[in-house]
Amino acid sequence: MSGLRRRNPIEDAGRSTREDTDLAPQGPRTMNTVRLLSWNVWKLLGDPLAVHRVLRAAEPDLVCLQEAPALLWSTRQLSALARASGLHLVAGGRSAAGNAILRSSRMQVLDAEAFRFRPLNWRIQRRGAVLATVGLPGELPLRLAGVHLGLDPGERQAHAQELRDRLSISRRPVVVAGDLNELPGGPSWQTLASVAADPVVDAAATFTVARPRKRIDAVLTGPGVEIIEYGQWQPDLTDAARASDHLPVLAVIRPARPDSPVR
Repeated sequence: MSGLRRRNPIEDAGRSTREDTDLAPQGPRTMNTVRLLSWNVWKLLGDPLAVHRVLRAAEPDLVCLQEAPALLWSTRQLSALARASGLHLVAGGRSAAGNAILRSSRMQVLDAEAFRFRPLNWRIQRRGAVLATVGLPGELPLRLAGVHLGLDPGERQAHAQELRDRLSISRRPVVVAGDLNELPGGPSWQTLASVAADPVVDAAATFTVARPRKRIDAVLTGPGVEIIEYGQWQPDLTDAARASDHLPVLAVIRPARPDSPVR
């Protein structure tokens, strides 16, 4: 029928929020710490309002999403999702094969780029990543990568190497957050460890929400990044199950001062 547009639940939910104000609840926190959330949102096939509630409850400064909107108009969908969650879109969507970075109004963005990895096989789903240099005002910026590696072991390893090579030239402390589709200690984790390693080897499993038995989602940190907290925050499990098949991972981090211990 002409003149009618199919309604988008993400955009509809976002209309009820103010666009230019950080609406996420801001609880007590140390001024120079950053709350970083990584989450595979299952192509937003779940309950969009549950996605918003989980994101708001985490009170994140930075969010790396995997399986976010990746088709035409993905930027508009991601911007609406960010607004509905009290956040702002940094970069991502179709140009990053469904990866995206969001930020709170506390964070400053120096630069950002979204890209797709070189395909090894055109029949395999395209993968990508988002890179951004972000930080708190007056603090040392971080080089953040949000990534979703593939299911094919050879492709996964090749893309991990490509990401490592892009990050190895950075002079900033490096953080990698994403769905690695591989258990800790696997080849991709080992490849990335030269720029960002697993900071908590006994962290909880993240997949699936209903029966978390595999830890395939993680926040990896490089030299110069201090881990204040990892995995202590947990979402409302009912909302998490309605929103996705992965559990989110939340890490509280800060760029370490020269005299601070780095873990």
